[in-house]
Amino acid sequence: MIRVDIGEQFPITVALIDEGTGQNASGQTVNYDIRDTSDNPLSPPAAGTLTESSVEPGIYRTIESVDTAGTYIIYATCSGFTTNTEELIVNPESIYDVTKQTQNYNISVEDVVRTTASGSMTASQIARKVPLGKTDYLITLIKEDDAVDWSNPVASGVVYAHYQSLSEDLPYKMGGPF
Repeated sequence: MIRVDIGEQFPITVALIDEGTGQNASGQTVNYDIRDTSDNPLSPPAAGTLTESSVEPGIYRTIESVDTAGTYIIYATCSGFTTNTEELIVNPESIYDVTKQTQNYNISVEDVVRTTASGSMTASQIARKVPLGKTDYLITLIKEDDAVDWSNPVASGVVYAHYQSLSEDLPYKMGGPF
């Protein structure tokens, strides 16, 4: 199995072995075709001929990339030889981009304190025993590495503060709304 990110280049390599001699078969034409799991060709097609290695005869290779996330099958064929297949999984996100986004300068955390009077507390605030003027919840925003502000975050989330009593200064846990 080959696992890559969208648009990431990856090698396709085939060792063509002559079953009669057990040696690598040199001078052959080896074709490849990448198809979806329903055996449909990609659009635009990702197919062609593998180039024989100048270092090791009988090894055929190329570099390819796929721009759509999903699961695919790579077929390698050569007349007179058994067809080879390999599963290809293309991740929807680049782990490198996700890592860059989670650098500390791309994360914003806002502390939202309870300002509502005792008679106007929400059911969630009552259940979590949120004291007046203390942390009610935190809002986390993650922006693209090249974005100048957090107006269009790529991810966001809310985590709620839970207190033992209305007289506590610090929450004993952070979690869901109840």
